[in-house]
Amino acid sequence: MRDETDLIGDAARGDAVAFEELVLRKRERVVRIAYQITGDLEDARDAAQWVFVRLWKVLRRFDPGRRFDTWLYRITVNAAIDLLREKGPRGAIQPLPEDPSALMIDPSPSAERPLDLAELQRAFLHLASRLAPKQRAAFVLREIEGLSTEEVARALDVRESTVRNHLLQARRVLRAGLEREYPSLVPSDLRRKRPEDAP
Repeated sequence: MRDETDLIGDAARGDAVAFEELVLRKRERVVRIAYQITGDLEDARDAAQWVFVRLWKVLRRFDPGRRFDTWLYRITVNAAIDLLREKGPRGAIQPLPEDPSALMIDPSPSAERPLDLAELQRAFLHLASRLAPKQRAAFVLREIEGLSTEEVARALDVRESTVRNHLLQARRVLRAGLEREYPSLVPSDLRRKRPEDAP
């Protein structure tokens, strides 16, 4: 198996076999990110296809001194947001793939509190459809994909303070939605008391 740096360099020089191997390595993550943003698996696959066509055209301009994945995330996020704006967020109404845990960054349930990952995925897609596209992208990259705030800022081409603001707003919307519509997914120690729950 070729080293990724060599693979990127060879693909940038027009090696179609190296590019195909690069696509195979990155395809699942690109589709997953696009899916989390668009809320639709077919749209995510369309976005991924566009991403790799675009990548083939611009790969020779990639700066090897930068992180390749961050650059690829920027292309992916832009493609997904373009689709989201064109078609509107449809996460609330689209079916999940047969194995939704395959789209999660860590499919193993927490030892402390086992979760129904399919229900969690459904809840996220439903509630995330209420977020602005950049909020949704920031939340997916930071909280689901595990990128640092700095990496998210580079991927979205914004300041870190903007990423933090997007995350703050996204968390507020998602938390309020979870507490209202999916209370069983909120740990009991984090639930806010509602007026009707008061003694």
